[in-house]
Amino acid sequence: MCKNMPPLELAIQFHGHICPGLLIGVRVAEFVQKHLDISQDYDEELVAIVETDSCGVDAIQAILGCTFGKGNLIFNDYGKSVYTIASREKGRAVRVAQRFGATAFKESERFRQLNRKESLNEEETAEKENLIGVLFEKIMTMPLDELITWEDIELKMPGKAQIHATLQCADCGEGVMETRSHKTEAGILCIPCYQNRGGGSGV
Repeated sequence: MCKNMPPLELAIQFHGHICPGLLIGVRVAEFVQKHLDISQDYDEELVAIVETDSCGVDAIQAILGCTFGKGNLIFNDYGKSVYTIASREKGRAVRVAQRFGATAFKESERFRQLNRKESLNEEETAEKENLIGVLFEKIMTMPLDELITWEDIELKMPGKAQIHATLQCADCGEGVMETRSHKTEAGILCIPCYQNRGGGSGV
């Protein structure tokens, strides 16, 4: 993926297609870059805390460079289109939330109906493509303060990602990160094996 691509193209290439959620993520990422005066992350200069696992997060990863692999993308499963982005260098953080109902266009509901169908006929496929064009225009041109709210916040910056030892699970034999393993009388267990033996649901 070419880092010199425009943000929208980066996001589409990463996500694989255009959809309303991705476009919202693009606008959030572009706003954050301007608001915090930051560029794409290289080595954990930025931290993103996201409260959804929806399409918009792919734009955050592609444009801002915050990823699970680098350890600077933190997922809180709250089911909210909220993104907190922080810059270690700037010592600043901003929390961005999508406004409730901001994209409740009639085209959005029809797009969701079509998207839920397992297969589309030729007419429906053409309709969906047309809807994407309409939604693209609406989402990408609507005033930013009608789409999102934002506030600068104080954020205790999480530590940079650590490399931990890999241990072998006594049951399945697979490797498990030390910090995610359970020490038991049967030996070291990974979370699934620990749960299969009647252990708790967490680490």
